[in-house]
Amino acid sequence: MDEKNISQGKKIVKPASECRYPKTDLVGQRFGQLTVKEFAGRDRRNRALWACLCDCGNNSVVDGATLKEGHTQSCGCYRKQRSSEIHTIHGAAKNGKETRAYKRFRNIHARCYNPKFSRYKDYGGRGIYVCDEWHSFPVFRDWFESHVGEGEQIDRIDNNGPYAPWNCRGATRKEQARNTSRNINITWKGETLCLEDWAKRIGLSETTLWNRIRRFNWPIEKALTTPAMNRGRHQHTRESTAL
Repeated sequence: MDEKNISQGKKIVKPASECRYPKTDLVGQRFGQLTVKEFAGRDRRNRALWACLCDCGNNSVVDGATLKEGHTQSCGCYRKQRSSEIHTIHGAAKNGKETRAYKRFRNIHARCYNPKFSRYKDYGGRGIYVCDEWHSFPVFRDWFESHVGEGEQIDRIDNNGPYAPWNCRGATRKEQARNTSRNINITWKGETLCLEDWAKRIGLSETTLWNRIRRFNWPIEKALTTPAMNRGRHQHTRESTAL
């Protein structure tokens, strides 16, 4: 490939002719819309650079790490195309920026279907999915705008259930915290409250009560009726030895 036709050539500090060839050869491999054509040299951090041809016909130089990790998948044309598409979807953009509804729409789909999403293992990785009707943004937008107020997030009622209108609601961050896997509902003497409310009623910290029930496996009655032995740093250890 003619170096004069390689865009972003300013990245190249040492041309390929002056560098040792990388141990991993990426030539011929495809990453998104980019096909690697040749080793182009190294940048100022000594990272291997590869000359790529994009499906749109443009050339670009990309470091190998961003290719293999999926951070760069086009010459930049996909981002422009995606931005253009967003603006053609009614309700997806306002004043040149994505709306709250569209951001949430993208986010829940990334959680469930993008293995590279930071918390994918907590969502798609354990079977959480988005219902069929919410794969349509207009349908999702209509539900979102009528159910999720300002300052609220989408909260799944059943933490093990899908993103669907019958399993979601608008909730503040505090309300969401009550619905995490760390919080639990406790029934004692015919009354059911979440762990946070029981802790407030009996005058214990949430952490102490959670440890008693989940970590030390105390019976519910003992966990709720035993006063805190010590407010100091060794409280949990002492309680664990009291079994």
